[in-house]
Amino acid sequence: MNGFRYLAVGMLALACAGDPGRDPLPALPPPVAATSEPSTQDAPDRTTLPAPGPLPAWVLPSPSQVALSSGAPLYFLQQGATPLVTLLLVLPRGAATDPKGKAGLTFLTTDMLDEGAGGKNALEFSEALQRLGTEYAGSTDVDHVVLSMNLIAENFEPSVALLADIVRRPALSAKEFARRKDQRLADALTDESEPAHTRAVVMRKALFGDGYGGTLPEGTHDTLKRLSLADVKNQYKNLFQPDGAAFVVVGGIDQGAAKSALEKHFADWKGASKTKTAPLATAAPKSAVYFVNHKDASQSAIALARRAAGQASDEYFPALIFNRAFGGAFTSRVNMNLREDKGYTYGARSVFSRFPEVGMFVIAANVKRETTRASVDEVLKELAAMCGPRPLTDKERAESVGGLLLGYPGRFESNNGVASELADLPVYGRSTSWLSQYPGSVEAVSVASANAVGKKYCDDKDFVIVVSGDEKTVLPTLEGLERPVLHFDARGNQLRK
Repeated sequence: MNGFRYLAVGMLALACAGDPGRDPLPALPPPVAATSEPSTQDAPDRTTLPAPGPLPAWVLPSPSQVALSSGAPLYFLQQGATPLVTLLLVLPRGAATDPKGKAGLTFLTTDMLDEGAGGKNALEFSEALQRLGTEYAGSTDVDHVVLSMNLIAENFEPSVALLADIVRRPALSAKEFARRKDQRLADALTDESEPAHTRAVVMRKALFGDGYGGTLPEGTHDTLKRLSLADVKNQYKNLFQPDGAAFVVVGGIDQGAAKSALEKHFADWKGASKTKTAPLATAAPKSAVYFVNHKDASQSAIALARRAAGQASDEYFPALIFNRAFGGAFTSRVNMNLREDKGYTYGARSVFSRFPEVGMFVIAANVKRETTRASVDEVLKELAAMCGPRPLTDKERAESVGGLLLGYPGRFESNNGVASELADLPVYGRSTSWLSQYPGSVEAVSVASANAVGKKYCDDKDFVIVVSGDEKTVLPTLEGLERPVLHFDARGNQLRK
């Protein structure tokens, strides 16, 4: 290729040189005379942040909801000029159905579904997906499992056929079980070296004990070791049943074609789940410091956390406004304090995580180990200020509302994003109008109602404090927090010290 390029350049040069009357280069334009007159355009003012422009006119397209002959709802939205489609199957059962001591069972079972199905082994099934240009993934959360496909519209029906094989005819072979379990055990060991991961493991244990929500869906090395192929087959049989299931289709396909393909492969899918969800622990979390030792770690992963109300709570929207100002945005109080003012961390955030039955309010950061105690103290000060001298202001409320509304359309930029939003409707029992009503519900939050929620969540005695860091350096600094220190290993097991 390079030789051809050099030959072409050489021939062009010879052609130009062979015509003495031809100027090989066009004449340059005359230079523009310089002027000393000042520009009439005003220089931009760089001393203040630019004001935001007007809000764009954006209306959320309305999804439709129709029922398949099996009774399963189909949430549908035709979107986009390209023939790409996202297909989801949503099951309203998840990791909360794992038997006690076997956390990670639903996660591993979901992971096993495409490791051979419909009479194909794992490699053959993977090749079948590749020939269609279809991407498949399965995910597990506390209360639901989602099986997803990103595909080409013209291959929708054969892709649905493969999804039916995954859900209804998985191989669940001993060979693939051994391989995937070994990989999960290796992943779990790797996770144990990450302070942020062990913080999450111990925080769940501190808030919810051995009950509902008390473990991460992926489990730990201890719980994964206990799992057998019989456990996986039993969990598949009990959990992957059609009762409560819903389909979501978003993209460049006609609703009739989508419904027809789903009817073809799922109309006779019948059965009822026999899983049982773990009960929520009734005992209140113990106000203590929950410590995980990471020897010589240069950073500490800290969290202050407490229980919160579930998804259906009336505080849902006021809490969005309160949280964004307190710790949800980059310009929030917690982040501006710990990052911008003190320089303890690259970022500190707070979030409400809500399940159908319960939720949690978490303030977390990865901080320099020598500033661990100081970081905890600053978070406690910010909580106290919210209930005392510095409640949420009108300006903070306006900025929170504006930030949430300006960011809302971005959640619908892709088929995947839209499908994820629609998947929440059956999981949390919301109507199809919930998404279109979201902006109005955000705007309706007053500063008074946001502060009322803030006052519910600012008593530091309600919080557990979780620290994953270097024991030798950090632990001596935690005296004076008026809380006992409880020691845990990276798998969430309490140690006797």
